[in-house]
Amino acid sequence: MTTTSALNEMIQLVVACGEEAKAQRHSITVTRKSDGSLVTNMDQTIESRLVSFIRQQFPTHAILGEEGTCLGASDLSTHENVWVIDPIDGTSAYAGTLTGWCVGVGLVQYGKPVAGIVYAPMSEELFVATPDGGAFRNQRPIHATQSLNPQLDHWMAVPSDAHRKYHINYRGRVRTTGATILSLCYVAAGMASAALVGRCKAWDIAPALALVRYAGAELWDLDGTVVDLGPLMHPERGTPKMLCAPRTEFHAFRSTITLR
Repeated sequence: MTTTSALNEMIQLVVACGEEAKAQRHSITVTRKSDGSLVTNMDQTIESRLVSFIRQQFPTHAILGEEGTCLGASDLSTHENVWVIDPIDGTSAYAGTLTGWCVGVGLVQYGKPVAGIVYAPMSEELFVATPDGGAFRNQRPIHATQSLNPQLDHWMAVPSDAHRKYHINYRGRVRTTGATILSLCYVAAGMASAALVGRCKAWDIAPALALVRYAGAELWDLDGTVVDLGPLMHPERGTPKMLCAPRTEFHAFRSTITLR
């Protein structure tokens, strides 16, 4: 378990990394990974900084990062403490000098998310889930909003490829945030009514998953099963398609979504 001082230091480091990425966004180097996705030199720099801090503060903890870090037991779901890092979630948005990207770090214990830090530099939003069950946006407590009677100005976050994969019959609006982690944070904060999430990896959800649950929401696969992070704690394992919403509202939102 982290100490309060160490968690505060991690928060400060995540914010500093985000601010550095913001300052460097017009002079980055962009390449493509083997899967065709974008990666920048700042993705790699931030992951390296976060890994170095964790190794110094918590030498027995495991680490799983998007940019190749995988340190710890062969089965990370059985590890007492695993830090899951997405150095820049929304790299395409970041590389395109758009605003929808963030730095995310989550702490997972025996496959269960217990804490998380997400910083969106362009909007100066800091989301923190503390190990004692606190959920905060810019130091203010947050709660998912119950919206069983959606209004026209309510909105659901959707993936950028939603027009190719889903038919959505939702009374409110749909918007793409640019980053899966941000979509989940906005549900937790009551800013978005729900979030439809495509297939991704553990680092795309772990930094926000404790926040989601502490705020009164949940993440399900589209069959209605609560997503278990444990089996996903491997760099090669992907998630199912998912839906995040307040706990009482899965069926209401799922009924508006049809796979193409």
